[in-house]
Amino acid sequence: MLNKGMFENNYPFGTLSINKFIKGDLVYWSEWRVIHKVLKRFKKIGIFLGQKIKFIGNREITYGIILCSETGDTIEVLSVRLKKEETN
Repeated sequence: MLNKGMFENNYPFGTLSINKFIKGDLVYWSEWRVIHKVLKRFKKIGIFLGQKIKFIGNREITYGIILCSETGDTIEVLSVRLKKEETN
């Protein structure tokens, strides 16, 4: 049984983290891959275009819509994985 105070708001998961981005922000996230039995981290960069909410496993989850700099494709990245890239 869940604690009554466990879910204090009705926001979709990741809403608070996605609200710090605005359209056009340069963002990054990490992808992990096993190469030759070694776990390696790859930094991915893209431009934040907006957000999308999906209903997964009885819960609303927030994704960032990203224009990937590597492929030029528009992709969805879980909002809690995104960080703002510092620019001058």
